[in-house]
Amino acid sequence: MAKGSDDSFKALRHHDEYYLTGGDLFFLVQQYLFRVHRYFFERESLFFKGELAAPASPGEARRGSSEGNAILLDDVTANEFAKLLWVFYNPKYSIYNATWQDWSDILMLAQRWSFPEVKKLSIRELEELEMPDVERIHVYQEYDVDRRLLVDRYAALTERLEPLTYEEGVKLGMQTSLMIARARECVRSPTVAGLRSPSSVNLPSAELVAIVKDLFNISEGPAYQPIEPFKPGRNGITKASGGWVIPVFGRDVYSC
Repeated sequence: MAKGSDDSFKALRHHDEYYLTGGDLFFLVQQYLFRVHRYFFERESLFFKGELAAPASPGEARRGSSEGNAILLDDVTANEFAKLLWVFYNPKYSIYNATWQDWSDILMLAQRWSFPEVKKLSIRELEELEMPDVERIHVYQEYDVDRRLLVDRYAALTERLEPLTYEEGVKLGMQTSLMIARARECVRSPTVAGLRSPSSVNLPSAELVAIVKDLFNISEGPAYQPIEPFKPGRNGITKASGGWVIPVFGRDVYSC
């Protein structure tokens, strides 16, 4: 949330998909105006709930109530913001088909703006998708996901034959890279010269996992608990004035 410069108002365009008839909340992202429904942001986001609750100054319109006082969002692209909106306006209701890159972007915004249920949904969807180990570790660590979900990924990097590349080390960060290097050292037998064997690891899986948990200081217990699925209720499926059907995202999701 930030104030924009005069450049923000040049060549403004309505977003092709998310400038909705009947929407009562306006956002400006890059050069695109979004018109959406305040309800989702007040209900789902702790951040926006507080921002939108602020009263308007005397003689001024409520913030975000028109194009002229649209809420300016910095540090996000129009494409990324559209991905977040897709969660609420998905025309396939509870079927969310997207790439891990898309869900990573959604997770980023859910974490930044405190959309707890969207964050849980993002994690649940990411857990169902194939994703490179280094990318998953990077994303989960960056956006404060329960590290118990990463135990198997840490273990995979520990037992693989090749050490981390320079590029992988940069993405993971110094602390994680050093811990993985330490884990790789621990699970490999020393040679006669005192060096560690570069060969594959022959430890039982349970022992490898125990070493990883100990080195990364990861506690025991389930990584996530099931929560109540969303209930449609009176606001579950709403017919907007422009004919849009607005489903509340409704799959069972899991907390992290």
